[in-house]
Amino acid sequence: MGTNYYAREDCCKECGHSNNVVHIGKSSAGWTFSFHALYDIKSYREWLMFLNQKNVKIFSEYNDEISLKDFKDLVERKRKEKHNHAKEYPDNEHFLDSEENSFCGGDFS
Repeated sequence: MGTNYYAREDCCKECGHSNNVVHIGKSSAGWTFSFHALYDIKSYREWLMFLNQKNVKIFSEYNDEISLKDFKDLVERKRKEKHNHAKEYPDNEHFLDSEENSFCGGDFS
């Protein structure tokens, strides 16, 4: 089982809704965090720069807001997991960034 995480820009102060939602990646049991590679974000550092913007908030697929600190803690905890998609399934869509974080440019199901 896994949980997807999303970045929402310019959220409504009342309900948290945003018209600009970007998939960050997925946390799955037994696996390192799998980041979604975007055309302009292909490393953990680039994700952090994007997520650190004042108008961006992080939410789980269950609509729980996650602080940037808690998200970074999650990624760090997941580094100890046994499996890494990019290492185990290297192909055109899966790759490692310079810090060995797993990235996928394809569809997350």
